[in-house]
Amino acid sequence: ARDRSERAFGVGFVKLMNADGTTLQDGKHNLIIYKGDNKKMEDARSYLSLPCTKTELEEKETPSGKSLHALATFTPSRDSTKDSFQIATVICSTKLTQNVDLLGLLNWRSNSHNIAHNLRKLMEVEGGEIVKFLPDTLDALFNIMMEMSENETYDFLVFDALVFIISLIGDIKFQHFNAVLETYIYKHFSATLAY
Repeated sequence: ARDRSERAFGVGFVKLMNADGTTLQDGKHNLIIYKGDNKKMEDARSYLSLPCTKTELEEKETPSGKSLHALATFTPSRDSTKDSFQIATVICSTKLTQNVDLLGLLNWRSNSHNIAHNLRKLMEVEGGEIVKFLPDTLDALFNIMMEMSENETYDFLVFDALVFIISLIGDIKFQHFNAVLETYIYKHFSATLAY
């Protein structure tokens, strides 16, 4: 507002959510810097559909090597060292996960044909990610047991998952989550079929 001659020289952005519902992975991300009309750069709708990172740009390249966004308002300056921007991210959330398998289990109702797969994959999820979502994961497991009681396959998979989670919390690395498990058992557990 003070200096009308000042103009934005480029715009970079990052999408915090992936198309599969998981959050942006922790780590370094090389953002693409887009250049273009100053007025258009102020309108996020004009660039949010474009790739935001160099990795995403490489994934969206067509086989002929032509970029999918060649006709877009902005042009990426991906090879210019002076027009690059790198960020490092760490997502801290007890509601949003970076793991697609855990997300599949937590959203099991909307993806009911993959319940068995998601229950098996739960035992491959990193322990630190599971304990962050401990009450929600336990709710999902007990709800599957209650609502899918006619299918014995799920009973055994849920049982294995519960044993896995309880042994995980028994690990010295996660022993401070014992209090969370106990609180869940005494204050939140209400699965009468599993009782």
